[in-house]
Amino acid sequence: MKYIFGFIFYFFLQSAFAQITCESLKVLGVVYKGGTHRNGRGRLFPTDTAITNRMQYYTFELKLAKDLSEADKAEINKYKIKFNPTDTVMIYDWDIMHQGKMAYHGKAIAKVEINCADSMITAQKYLLKKETTNYVPNRFKIFKMHENDFIIYDKNHPYLNINMYFKKD
Repeated sequence: MKYIFGFIFYFFLQSAFAQITCESLKVLGVVYKGGTHRNGRGRLFPTDTAITNRMQYYTFELKLAKDLSEADKAEINKYKIKFNPTDTVMIYDWDIMHQGKMAYHGKAIAKVEINCADSMITAQKYLLKKETTNYVPNRFKIFKMHENDFIIYDKNHPYLNINMYFKKD
């Protein structure tokens, strides 16, 4: 009997350390590819393909501002967006909400902070478009983490129930 409980405890312990943790999401340079994008008021449905088929930067990859490519730095400077070299940033286009409108809004860069105490991702998003002057604050809740993937939820627009699924590349 003691061996059976030991065996069960061993597998329980092994599965507990197999999950992605909030701290491991903070690691720079790890690429998580977008798996699916869903939204819906009552039930979750796949987001409109007119939006998702246009996404080119459907990844979750944190970098330091000083580690961005020269092309990205030149594009950011074109819009007069300033980051400190030690700021954690992410270039992406999977956030389909901007100023109350659901659509594909194009490439964006955000200063990102992950708070593991409440599993929140706070982003200061700048769209890389001519009209961009100020950042738009966004909050995402990490609500499921598995061995190689995680799911985040748009906390700013809870009535739309927008979920993004990311898988380790």
